[in-house]
Amino acid sequence: MRREELVKLFEEKVKTERKIPTARDIDQDQKFPSYRKFKKSFGSQRIRQAEELRKIVERYKLKFKIDELFCEDCKFNKFECGNNIEDCKSKGELYIRILKQELKSH
Repeated sequence: MRREELVKLFEEKVKTERKIPTARDIDQDQKFPSYRKFKKSFGSQRIRQAEELRKIVERYKLKFKIDELFCEDCKFNKFECGNNIEDCKSKGELYIRILKQELKSH
């Protein structure tokens, strides 16, 4: 499997599962080669250090943190509300702007 395909698979897994995959997650996913082969394709000690994957990790790590904080500050119980986080965030644009500024300053 080519690197470009692995990068697309990796990003799709991040989006779908809403978390950064671990070595175990990759090994258990039938769409990926073993973690060892995956890592070898990127020539990195840790795959998250490979440039293409590091960019994905950085982009989604911030997004997931914002989602987590947004839900924590919400008046509804995040486990019971059933709302789509993206719909909620679209209604809280000012909150998101302030939160992003706070996270970047730390």
